[in-house]
Amino acid sequence: MGGSNSFISGVTNAVFPRMPNFYGMILEQCELVTQASDAMVDFMQTGSKSVADKVIRLEGEEDALKARNLDVLANAFATPLDREDLQRAMTSVGVTMTYMSTIVQEMQTLGVPSDQYTMEMAVLLREANVSLNRGYKKLGGKETPLAESDAHVAVQAKHNLDKSFRRALAELFKADKVLDGLKADTPDSKTDAMLYVLEIFKRREIYRHLSDAGHELSRAGNFLHDIVVKIS
Repeated sequence: MGGSNSFISGVTNAVFPRMPNFYGMILEQCELVTQASDAMVDFMQTGSKSVADKVIRLEGEEDALKARNLDVLANAFATPLDREDLQRAMTSVGVTMTYMSTIVQEMQTLGVPSDQYTMEMAVLLREANVSLNRGYKKLGGKETPLAESDAHVAVQAKHNLDKSFRRALAELFKADKVLDGLKADTPDSKTDAMLYVLEIFKRREIYRHLSDAGHELSRAGNFLHDIVVKIS
């Protein structure tokens, strides 16, 4: 009898394969993103090359995980909701990884140290990524509706980082240092003024990447919201 049940189970699984745990797979990606967010905040505090290398390594791991998940999705017999929703979730949760990797690499290459604004924006990104992670943990069970509040935190990332970005630019573009250097009309003062102009361009590039990462997190939060609405 046991052998018969095993045979029937095998045939059933062959015809109707067990549905993969897609929410758990997306959560695996979120866990790596959260680790990278923690590492980036650490990098803003220390400027450590080893910490920057960790962010870069985690990006590669998340890329590989995303590719695996998309392959499983493409070959799945059944899914808990529309494939398009799952695909958007899988591709959106890790987009900030690319930004974080780029940020730490450019800060090292351009010789741009962290300041209060890069730290502030890194912390905001971490908070939003943690919320996204927390939201995906709640999917598929009784807590699914509660993931809506986590999605909202991620959606707010765009607004929060844009505010920080504007304040950073306002501080960065204060022209007193440049004008004083030009008025002094000495070789050293003019050199210092020009170096500060270069600093403006380099630092603005970093600020922009951080702000753009917030926009992508907001999109990821909206995708989580859509999933919560559909399965609640």
